[in-house]
Amino acid sequence: MTWPSATSSVVILGTVALVGLSPAMLASAEDQSVSAVWSLEHDYWRFVKAGDVENYLTLWHKDFVGWPCHTDHPVGRSGVGGWVQEIRNKRITFTADLTREAAQVFGNIVVVHYRSTMVSTYPDGRVEGRGQESKFTHTWMKVDSSWQIIGGMCGRLPQSGK
Repeated sequence: MTWPSATSSVVILGTVALVGLSPAMLASAEDQSVSAVWSLEHDYWRFVKAGDVENYLTLWHKDFVGWPCHTDHPVGRSGVGGWVQEIRNKRITFTADLTREAAQVFGNIVVVHYRSTMVSTYPDGRVEGRGQESKFTHTWMKVDSSWQIIGGMCGRLPQSGK
């Protein structure tokens, strides 16, 4: 009978140890990905509130396609910043909350689902959106060292009490 060499034993033991740690290591990486994406979702709304179109657009992948709340059809990246620019140009005071519903990691993809109530207060005192919740899905992909939105959809939820 021949025994494995010392080098072979180290490789075998190292592989067994890594395999044993893989689920924990994967869970940690998934947790970090989900945390990073939720942080970017908060940045998304911070940019909207500020009317900061330039930084808002940095969140979107060049090949994005999705279906925003305010459009009748899906749009590409060039169609997502207009409403943020309107907030800035018309000096609208915009508020939004974010209630997390779910997140799932698929390798370098993270899909998040959440709800939000968005309220716009215009300089003339008119208020829109109070009591109306929307649901959002954003699909984020890690590109190099940053996350970008590659797809998304928004829809209105039924008003509470109806």
